Amino acid sequence: MHTICPINEERLHSSCILIVEDEAMSRKLLVHSLQAQGYTNILTAENGSQALALTQEHCPDLVILDIMMPTMDGFAYCRAVRADAAFNNMPILVQTALDAMDKKLEAFKLGATDYICKPIDAGELAARTRVHLLQKLLAQDLNEYRIQMQLEMEAAKLMQSRIMPTKKQVQMCERIFDIGIGHHFEPSSDLGGDFWGVRPISDKRLALYMLDFSGHGVSAAMNVFRIHTVMQECAYAAGDPATFLTTLNRHLHPLLHRDEFATMFYGIIDTEANCLLYATAAMHPTLIFSKATEAPQLLDGRGFALGAIENATYETKFAPFMRGDVLLMYSDCLIESADANGVCIDESAISKIVRQVAETAPQHLAQSVVDSVVSALQTHQTATTLRDDLTVCAYVRN
Repeated sequence: MHTICPINEERLHSSCILIVEDEAMSRKLLVHSLQAQGYTNILTAENGSQALALTQEHCPDLVILDIMMPTMDGFAYCRAVRADAAFNNMPILVQTALDAMDKKLEAFKLGATDYICKPIDAGELAARTRVHLLQKLLAQDLNEYRIQMQLEMEAAKLMQSRIMPTKKQVQMCERIFDIGIGHHFEPSSDLGGDFWGVRPISDKRLALYMLDFSGHGVSAAMNVFRIHTVMQECAYAAGDPATFLTTLNRHLHPLLHRDEFATMFYGIIDTEANCLLYATAAMHPTLIFSKATEAPQLLDGRGFALGAIENATYETKFAPFMRGDVLLMYSDCLIESADANGVCIDESAISKIVRQVAETAPQHLAQSVVDSVVSALQTHQTATTLRDDLTVCAYVRN
């Protein structure tokens, strides 16, 4: 990963400095003064027109600019340079004998960064040159760092999406277990720690899970990859939800920092016994919608967060899951994104959406439920970007 390091003297002194001064003796004095300070990459121009050509060719790190010059004065140079976005962050240190405040203000209005009065004091010139070069180089490093971080975030988002089930894997599970599976995963701008998945246990039992790691950014994504690997190592315990979470927690705890943890729902749909066996680690309630009852069943989400307590144990719980029932799982982004009045979507609003979809869209019900819930969130929230990863999954017994 690219990091921002202190600016060393060699890099500072090799910075490109352009001196724009029409008087030959003044140019020589400025060059000599800067060379005495260790600067080695110095360009000179006699007027603004020459300076503009050199600026476009060399893109200097600092311009020391006289105002009163023939052909093109300093004001015209500033106006021309600042019209090009490529030079927006280039510092321009104006050197002038003008005492009128309105002239100095005009220079700043046209894009000057700072000014120094003639006759030039060598010590002041050295100090201001150093300050503006350091700021320029640090800003350059910061921009490069941001670009690198953005590239790494995009790479992490791609890797995160690749540990989710593929379309082919989902279709295989739908066919084998006669279950509709709808899903939506959308990473936040900061990248969170969500992921979901399905795993056949036998030809009658399908494991499903949803997980949310604490934190955001690349570190949260790295923890997602870490727990995904650990889950593969704990696959021998996947047949019992409580045993699986207990084993997963025991393996995960030594790998995490003290303030890192994950919430998780892990369930097994048993199509022969018409039930859902599940265990939870501090996960908000998951909903089961049944044709037999008006209100959805809220599955108990209690349990220690994974990684929080080394010897934590979990309990396998039971819920009926008959043909036609809908199991809806979602990350907390869904119920924590507020509208303009600070109101969030709650379980009653979600239930209303699911019931309406079940009445009007019996075909491809699982995906229709997911799409409708996501659409409702997009309409509801005021933010243009997600504050957290959004994951919504629906499972329908056919």
